[in-house]
Amino acid sequence: MQADVLEYYDQTVSSPRGSFYIPAVLRVPQLLQVVKRRRVKHCLSRKNILFRDGFSCQYCSSEDDLTIDHVIPASRGGKWEWENLVTACSRCNSRKGNKTLLQANMKLRKIPKGPKEFDIIAVPLTKSAFRTIRRRHGLPEEWLQYLAGPSP
Repeated sequence: MQADVLEYYDQTVSSPRGSFYIPAVLRVPQLLQVVKRRRVKHCLSRKNILFRDGFSCQYCSSEDDLTIDHVIPASRGGKWEWENLVTACSRCNSRKGNKTLLQANMKLRKIPKGPKEFDIIAVPLTKSAFRTIRRRHGLPEEWLQYLAGPSP
């Protein structure tokens, strides 16, 4: 599915192919949605690791008795950073112990990564969505010219 960019932010992002403006408002054919990018907090915490990993063990998918595991054990120089921390159930964490993934013969379901600088929020244009947005943050200025009639 393709989207048409209706509005850009003043900020740019760089890539190997050049520098590009960040889209602020997109039109999706057959369903009009407003897409707003917001900055993600880079706060590394147990809660944010659990959230990133979907509150499930990254070794066996269990959702019970969750802990945080260092992919490279701290005793082997592993650091407390996004790329080295995963959610693990206590059973898998104990099984892995002080070993590397190779030594423990274990695999991760997905490679741990830090959050990107921007996160995307897609908001269907419903009256309920407008009320919620207005109550919490106010309507983004970039959206106003694309909204039909008076603001709900």
